[in-house]
Formats: sequence, structure tokens, C-alpha cells
Amino acid sequence: MSASTQSRRSRIVRRAVVLAWVSAAWLGPPSSAAPASILIDDQAVFPESLTATAGGDLIIGSSAKGAIYRAGAGAAKAELWIDPKTSGMVGVFGVFADDRRHLLYVCSLPFGAPPDKADRLSALRTFDLASGAAKGDYPLPDGAKALCNDIAVAADGTAYISETRGGRVLRLKPGGAQLDIWAQDARLAGVDGVAVGGDGAVYVNTVTTGRMFRIPLARDGSAGALVELRPSLPLGGPDGLRALGGLRFLQAENVAGRVSEVTVAGDAADVTPLKTGEPGVTSAVLANGLVWSVNAKFAYRRDPALKDKDPNPFTVDPIGAPTR
Repeated sequence: MSASTQSRRSRIVRRAVVLAWVSAAWLGPPSSAAPASILIDDQAVFPESLTATAGGDLIIGSSAKGAIYRAGAGAAKAELWIDPKTSGMVGVFGVFADDRRHLLYVCSLPFGAPPDKADRLSALRTFDLASGAAKGDYPLPDGAKALCNDIAVAADGTAYISETRGGRVLRLKPGGAQLDIWAQDARLAGVDGVAVGGDGAVYVNTVTTGRMFRIPLARDGSAGALVELRPSLPLGGPDGLRALGGLRFLQAENVAGRVSEVTVAGDAADVTPLKTGEPGVTSAVLANGLVWSVNAKFAYRRDPALKDKDPNPFTVDPIGAPTR
């Protein structure tokens, strides 16, 4: 064999090795390496949101019971952690762990509450991230007419809350005693997922209209002019949104049944699917190097054909690693 032939074959082998390595990095670890799903140890949970601590614990809220469950890193079950009997909550949507300030932020809902308690239950709540002890209670403007959906916390401790019914983003300043209206726009109708990007701007999606927006942060902390982003794929019920660092985000779409990594560049949003074919998926988060998701299974509560069907069990499912 000539030296030139050997050199050419060597280059081909090296190229194949590099391509294999790149493919593995893009797709994440093989499915056989992923742990089994984590069982939420309860019935009729209907989880809507999940979050993760820096240590890898997963925390899940129950829209139907107002309970919050927690699975330690590597645990096979998520067990009851914050009991609605003591917290007083009757329904939960968004949950967000803020390790820096040792707080768990929770969107409390008035679902099924008597009218005299509904206004009070429509609130942003905070709990100690280690013990689960109640810390703060911040009723929403307009009470039960509003819907606290999800939360994101900026580096300075400012919390941003999506308020779906009013098309608003609310704000809780560090040390603040009440929520204020930070952004409100007709285009934000159905606002759902909220996350803070590496540029300091607030990014949101709208579950009813399938849109994504960037809301720049002005020097005085006020909301700048709304900028609509152009997703590379049509969005179907965009729901939970979580920051991955820089301008990368995880997004769950409950109608499309998709979990994607979204990378923003300028006014474009590149949508890279990580999981497809699961209508009802409402939230995803990165923990221990893997992306995890929950399916709210709301169809069992809305579709008459499923009224008498058993929705259990409810699980937190591993998807794989993000693309980079």
C-alpha cells in the first residue's frame, strides 16, 4: 500500500471518529444510560411545573391538590414535601427554585376555592428551599381574576411572574412587600413561560397564540419595548420556559407535545426538538446533566371521553442531555 493511500485512509478514519464524537455530543448519552422515570408518589397529582435545585433535587407542583413534591438527586420517587394542609394552597402552577436566596417561588391558584378565599389564594408564595417553611405571601393584583402561571428570578433577585389572564408580567423587587405590574400588552395575551436571558432581558411565550417575545430591561429597571421573536418552527401551546445560560432556553409545548432547546440570535429563535409526540407536556428543566419533563395530563380533566379513565401514575421523565 502506498504512503499516499495510507495517509488518505488515516484521514478518513480520523474524520469518522470526529463525526461520531460530534453526533454523540449532539444527541446526548444513549437512552440506556438515562435513569428510569421518577414516580410522583401520590394519585391524581396533575403536575404542571417543575424546577431543580443546584444540587439536582427536582421539585414538582400539583395543579389539582396544591401539594409540592420533591425528589432528591438520584431518587426514584418524588414524595410530598409541602403539604396543602399546612400551606393552605389548593392549586399550584409555576414553581421556581432560587438557590442564591434559598427560596422556592410558587404560583398559588384559587381553583375550587370558596369565593371568600379565592382572592387570597391567587398569589405568589415563597418557601424556604431547605425546610419548606412558609416565608412570603404576595396576592396578585385583581385577585382571583388573575392567574399566576410561572416565575423567573434575575441575578439581582427580582422575580418576574407571568399573569396569563391579564396578559401581564408582574414583578417582585428584592425585599419588596407587594407585586407590581411590570409589563402589559395585548400581544401578551395568554402569557405563560417566563425566563431571564443572559442579556438580562425577560423572555416569555404565549400558550394560547404560540408567540415568543423578548422584553428588554431599561436602565431604571422598567420594561422596554416588546420585541417579537421569529421561531424556526411553528409553536403549539408553548408552556414552561427555563433558562439554560446565555440565550439558550428549554421550552415545553403542551399542544405540539414537544420539548425543545431554543437558541435566540437577534430576533430569531432556533427551535431544536429534544422530545416529540407527547401532548400534555407542560414543563422541562435541566438537572444532573439531563433534561426532565412532566406531563400535566389535563385532557383527563377536560375531555368528557376521559372523565372516568384513570390518569395515574404521574412521573417525571428523563429526555437526555441538551444539545451542547
